Amino acid sequence: MYVSEIHIRGFRCFSADSPLTLKLRPGLNILAGPNDAGKTAIIDAPRHVLWTRGDDFVRLDPGDFHVSAGGERATEMLIRCSFEGLEPDEEARFLEWCTNENGVLRLYVCLRASLRKQPGGGFAVATQYRAGRDADGLPLEGELREYLKATYLKPLRDAERELRSGRRSRLSRILGALPVMASQSKASATGETATLVDVMKRTDDDIDDNDGVTKVEEAVNSTFLDKLSFANDQLTATLGLGAKGSFEQLLERMELYLDPPAGHTERVARGLGYNNLLFMAAELLLLESHPEQVPFLLIEEPEAHLHPQHQTLFMQLLEEHTVPPKAGEARKQVQILLTTHSPQLAAGAHLENVTLVVNQSTFSLDKGQTKLEDDDYTFLRRFLDATKANLFFARGLLIIEGDAENLLLPTVARKLGRPLGKHGVSIVNVGHRGLFRYSRILQRLDDRILPIPIALMPDRDIPPNAAKGMIRTGRRTESDYSAAELADHMVTLKSDEGGCVKAFPSEQWTLEYDLARTVELAVMVHQAVMLAKRPAGKTSEQIKDDAAKQIATWRGEAGSTDEAVAMRIYEPMLKKSVSKAQVAEQMAKLIDELPDDAVTFRRKLPNYLVKAVDYVTSAAPHPEDSAAEAGEAAEAES
Repeated sequence: MYVSEIHIRGFRCFSADSPLTLKLRPGLNILAGPNDAGKTAIIDAPRHVLWTRGDDFVRLDPGDFHVSAGGERATEMLIRCSFEGLEPDEEARFLEWCTNENGVLRLYVCLRASLRKQPGGGFAVATQYRAGRDADGLPLEGELREYLKATYLKPLRDAERELRSGRRSRLSRILGALPVMASQSKASATGETATLVDVMKRTDDDIDDNDGVTKVEEAVNSTFLDKLSFANDQLTATLGLGAKGSFEQLLERMELYLDPPAGHTERVARGLGYNNLLFMAAELLLLESHPEQVPFLLIEEPEAHLHPQHQTLFMQLLEEHTVPPKAGEARKQVQILLTTHSPQLAAGAHLENVTLVVNQSTFSLDKGQTKLEDDDYTFLRRFLDATKANLFFARGLLIIEGDAENLLLPTVARKLGRPLGKHGVSIVNVGHRGLFRYSRILQRLDDRILPIPIALMPDRDIPPNAAKGMIRTGRRTESDYSAAELADHMVTLKSDEGGCVKAFPSEQWTLEYDLARTVELAVMVHQAVMLAKRPAGKTSEQIKDDAAKQIATWRGEAGSTDEAVAMRIYEPMLKKSVSKAQVAEQMAKLIDELPDDAVTFRRKLPNYLVKAVDYVTSAAPHPEDSAAEAGEAAEAES
């Protein structure tokens, strides 16, 4: 069986009025999102109701009860884990705790807690652990309680300590729980292969007979203990490994460690990341092979101490061990619920496994939940790399088509007094590869609106008439389109709008051309182009002066228009004699040097650029805002 749903009400950030109901897949489930969104609370909820293995003991305290915006603390709490897919033997063993719903057996495991004031001051927490959808079933106890315990790997875990030998070490309990070790806990019959117990007994016997050991024992006993003993209470000592008492003591003396790297002959200390991988591998081995526990693993930030390439390998391993076993495979399917802040880890996962957690709300990215189509999932599996997966952790998004925007927009936003970093805004550069596909990730089929403003910035891609002779033969320019065609084109560019997604297409052609076409910024764009070309033997100041003079000359020519001047500025980028990225880099420097304040600079920019930055750095969008904007747009058109 597996955990199909977690319901949280009145616990930490999840109020009784806005409870959380999170659906889980049988295999891998990834929670991604910005800080303080509720991910840790979701991980901790099943820890409280199911309990966990190892030394991890959790108990509720008053601080775990939800506090409203007005400062009022809740006095009731309910956490429920729902189990589905029970195997026949699980149904038989735990039937009395199960609920029959239309012929389907489900197991509901609940923690109901209440907060009561103490007569002498302070608060007391009363808890009940019961079955039933509303905690109205039998108490959880005995075999079921032990069977349901989850495995929890905390963030910044000390993997080296967990794998070290010692009394009640985590490693000894992992080894002792493995079915393959059961046969090693007893002496073998005559003619059978020696077990660990046999090996240790033989080792103990050899040590007991060792000449050095016996002499030390004799010296301690005859020289000291004999003289310290009472007549009727003789003290004697034995020198040995101390593993004669039990198989558990033997396991407590074992360590699991990585072999030294190639070229080393002695054991050496390995890095935190490698030890972390080893520890998680040991836990996975136990989960998929132990018959007497639900294979449910909770992990917080598995990327701790792992460099990006190992994060990718680790994600591949998780996906491999969370799929159903093939015929003949002697393992169980492991169910994992993990949180991450790593774009690398999120990029390596299947999109269907990811759930966004934003402002204490969850948004599954599974098929049937988003507006992505089936081939979108295939496309994004190939192209959603770590530079684009930062969209899972942003408070706002600018989805763009090129390197120039990627380099320029942070500077533009900063100059406007709206620095992207300060507002938690990420830029996702899709490089002309399906800009609309990325926007669909965060658009819901149920029309729920994510509290993340997302701005699409496609190029209008209609060359001006002044571009004739510079573009390929047959490509249409502005005058070749009817007014209706131009209007339809803009509608198409905005067709991916919806929910939290708004489109801000360029007003003319491309970002660089549009900037060059503004009277106030044309000189600066041309200076950036010339600086990117870097004419030999001239200083930066000379290049900027020459560029300004050239713009003045072009504008003074008979019949000159802003469009014609902008086209002459843009021509080197169009013909690729200079890189757009290099021009954007120079332009960013020049913007920083402008003496303009935010208000003055705002007036110089194309309107769509200002609106896009304003939108992604504003408060989260709401349905009412979208409706109001739609009404305003309709009035403007009429």
